[in-house]
Amino acid sequence: MKVATLSLILSCPSVITAASIRGQKEKQTHAKSVNIGECSGAAILLLIQENPHFSEALHALDSPAEAAIDELCNHRSLSRTLQDTESIPFSHVTARGRQFDKNYFDGGSDWNTGLAGTSKETNAGRIPAVASALSSKQLSWPSHIVNFDDSDSCQLRTAMCCFTKAQDPSTGVVSNINDATAFQNAIQPNADVCTVHLDRSPQAGHVTNGKTYYSDGRSVEDETKDAYCTGFFWSQDQDDISTQYRANTLFHISMMDSFYNNNLVGGVPGAPMCGCVEQMPVVSHANCVKPSQARRLSVSSNSGDDKPRLLLDASLDFVPCEEEESLVVAFAAANNAEEAEALSKIVTGSCVDAVDEDLTAQSYKRGSAWWHADEESWIPIIGSKFLYHPEMSAEDVKAAFETSSTKTIRRICTSCSPSHRDVYYKRLTAVPDSLDLLNMLKDSFSSVDNILGTDFTISSKDKNGSSTPWTHCEYSDARGFPYQCGPDGTVTKQWTSTKSGATYAKIYAYYIEK
Repeated sequence: MKVATLSLILSCPSVITAASIRGQKEKQTHAKSVNIGECSGAAILLLIQENPHFSEALHALDSPAEAAIDELCNHRSLSRTLQDTESIPFSHVTARGRQFDKNYFDGGSDWNTGLAGTSKETNAGRIPAVASALSSKQLSWPSHIVNFDDSDSCQLRTAMCCFTKAQDPSTGVVSNINDATAFQNAIQPNADVCTVHLDRSPQAGHVTNGKTYYSDGRSVEDETKDAYCTGFFWSQDQDDISTQYRANTLFHISMMDSFYNNNLVGGVPGAPMCGCVEQMPVVSHANCVKPSQARRLSVSSNSGDDKPRLLLDASLDFVPCEEEESLVVAFAAANNAEEAEALSKIVTGSCVDAVDEDLTAQSYKRGSAWWHADEESWIPIIGSKFLYHPEMSAEDVKAAFETSSTKTIRRICTSCSPSHRDVYYKRLTAVPDSLDLLNMLKDSFSSVDNILGTDFTISSKDKNGSSTPWTHCEYSDARGFPYQCGPDGTVTKQWTSTKSGATYAKIYAYYIEK
């Protein structure tokens, strides 16, 4: 018996309205493929009762058409069609060995980087062929790959892929996902990368410990959407479609949809590109996908005395999790609160709180160290030891000071007394040609054209940023800034001197405010 297949993809459990059915019917009355949202006699008849491809089979039914189609939709053997198929080893997907599969999921195979002179269709043309074969076949879970080892990981029954790079299909050039606009990538970044815990997946990053913070975490405006993350979860029920076809879903989100269809190829440095969430980086968001059972209606052709019959079989489809795209929200709706909270520590909603919370737990406080001078605001003149900066020429110092908006010089000295660690010299009068600012700072803080209260002011800041004006100053032709000046009296051995070792200002740097 020869079968002529007329495709009707019946994607339960989506809801469809009568208006949308009518609209589709008007456009596709005689089409061989029509998408609907309900597998029932009433819904299907609206689409096929005037379709000549189905008319003979409908007339040949032994029972009313609506009841006959309902029986096909509800037949027990049909609902079990997908679950009863034989499992295919995951290694058959690429047929290039376990090491290749591991490298791919870490972002380091030639599928991720491309082969020079070879198109994606040639190098990875196996992917769409495998996708077609897996439309009704169960794929085995790749637990032999450490990224998906469900004996030691995957306790949240959730896997995720995060892509930060994309490949130009015409040239093979790989670039950051936000720079890949030249080939109009269909998938747009949806997540910020917050933190990579290197110990969570040492095989991927080849580092056993440490953390990398990617998001600034200071404000929402600083988040840049530098990754595309998508994931799925499965049930504890081994017979549930989400569990039975979790490997098929992994293949879909990683290889078929993201890589082959949308050219996404690289992960976050130090983390797997795809893995169970316990091994993945902390990110702000991930979309959610789930497997769905689609049904295909066909009609057999006449052969001898056989009359045409309606046939219905099953295949896989992948759809967003209900109407909610968020992996965390969909997971929370289907699992207990403790598991949902654990997942929300990995897919956080925002890097701002996640980074701050992680730093607080380690007794760190966000913000710059008191001795940090932002070079967007301060021009380095000279520095020693870990504050080292090559010395500017006297001419360059003079030119930079002339263009300063505040005429302020800052000295940071980590080896000085607290009152002298962060000091500001603000000029009140113009610097005469006879005054060498660089020499004054380094070796000769004299009183010539340089009197406190007349030519300049000095103030200092403590570790909390509170400012204290200085009222006392002493001068020297043989010692640098600020010699024995202090907040309210003489303070010794806090000066800078490049000619004498009698100083506590051993680790210091000078800056001019822009």
